Amino acid sequence: MARLIDSSLWVDFMRRKSPPALKALIHPWILNPAACLAEPIAFEVLRHAAPDERPLIQAQFATLPLLPTPASLWRDATRLGQTCRDKGYNAGSLDLLIAATALHHDAELITFDAGFTEIARHTSLNAHHLRRPSPP
Repeated sequence: MARLIDSSLWVDFMRRKSPPALKALIHPWILNPAACLAEPIAFEVLRHAAPDERPLIQAQFATLPLLPTPASLWRDATRLGQTCRDKGYNAGSLDLLIAATALHHDAELITFDAGFTEIARHTSLNAHHLRRPSPP
């Protein structure tokens, strides 16, 4: 099964000031042979990257398989959002695009973002919610 590494892990892993314990938690997930990337995640990470960070991030991303964006992405994300909204949860737009991509490819989503846990509660999304280590 593919493991889609969410933006929340990439941001913490690439951030210079992230604590070593946090980077150590993320490192095995990124190096896992099943780790992969999707366009909405690359977009989310790279749109905020500083000019000097972009080449390193793009080089890291180039080492991972890219899950193709499904033609039905927008319709699938819309349905996911409606399902969540009907159950009382208003999911973020980009989160819905990421979740729809993971569902389309039957990929496990690895994330620090609790919003995906909520989406998973109301859909068939397989989200593995990691917890950041407590500061020393």
